[in-house]
Amino acid sequence: MSVQEYLDKHMLSRKIEDAVNAAVRAKTPDPVLFISNHMKKAVSSVITKVKARQILDSRGIPTVEVELYTNKGVFRASVPCGDSTGMYEAVELRDGDKGTYLGNAVTKAVKNINEKISEALVGMDPTVQLQIDQAMIDLDKTEKKSELGANAILAVSIAACRAGAAEKEVPLYKHIADLSGKTNAILPVPAFTVISGGKHSGNSLPVQDIMILPTGAVRFEEALQMGSEIYHHLKAVITEKYGANGCNVGEDGGFVPDISRQVLPLCLTILVFHIIDQRTLPLTPVREGLDIVREAIGRTGYNDKIKIGIGVAATEFCIGTKYDLEFKSPNKSGQNFKSGEDMIQMYKDLCIDYPIASIEDPFDKEDWEHSK
Repeated sequence: MSVQEYLDKHMLSRKIEDAVNAAVRAKTPDPVLFISNHMKKAVSSVITKVKARQILDSRGIPTVEVELYTNKGVFRASVPCGDSTGMYEAVELRDGDKGTYLGNAVTKAVKNINEKISEALVGMDPTVQLQIDQAMIDLDKTEKKSELGANAILAVSIAACRAGAAEKEVPLYKHIADLSGKTNAILPVPAFTVISGGKHSGNSLPVQDIMILPTGAVRFEEALQMGSEIYHHLKAVITEKYGANGCNVGEDGGFVPDISRQVLPLCLTILVFHIIDQRTLPLTPVREGLDIVREAIGRTGYNDKIKIGIGVAATEFCIGTKYDLEFKSPNKSGQNFKSGEDMIQMYKDLCIDYPIASIEDPFDKEDWEHSK
């Protein structure tokens, strides 16, 4: 093939001329860079390689990281591994060999990406997210994706989404909005975990997290400032009430003060009761935690701009059809063993007394009756 035949076959002369003309019209200070980018945009992006590796997350537990290559760049994503997972969730594939990372290694998921998923996706357009996800779903015929692993599929899906956004030259959130058919994007309210309990801490707080939500912030920058200031005021409140050791933090960054008050013998309960709106309510560990968070909010002056969220993770302390709010206490009183109806009433009382806007996982994963 002659040089002229090669140029004609790939229409290079016309493409180069178009790029040069575009650079002249733009009066760009760096025409070479402009022409290079212009030529790159003229070529449709395709997935050329998908490469996975095992990394460690913030808790030192193995997880999956993916690098997805296109002819326009490399796009990386890793997946979180939640501490509390439900029986109906897709399966996080782990090796199970107790001699390596206590059984938590993810080399099987990594191998599935490098050998199976990569082969299926190479050559695909990264902007067609639905087809990419469907291709991976079709590779794994199991209901909960236990063959390839949900961690493998999710890591690749996120990396592909980032590649698609880059191809369209839009921020990731705009690309996701386009995929979902939403034209008016709204930035979610950030939730800050400020106190950790449940299985995330060694205190007696039964719920997993107490969070603050700056619902009154106009901009994310303002919400971030509110969260930071409340967090540091909370540290001061905890130091005053529980000492410096109360400012240790749990896995998710929340403080873990020694919230340990439980229901006391009847002769002593009057010392730890709340009198609120003519109602007499016991000062339980949950209320104790909410009280110190509310005090920290009050010190910032953001009272009307902050809501509270509770991540209960009730499955962790559900026994049969009852909920043991003293499941971490060595000396159980027996008075905090609640039915589903009792839990509903407790949540109602808490929502009356505190600015609660969100309650996550308030019942056991099998408690459909009270989750309606």
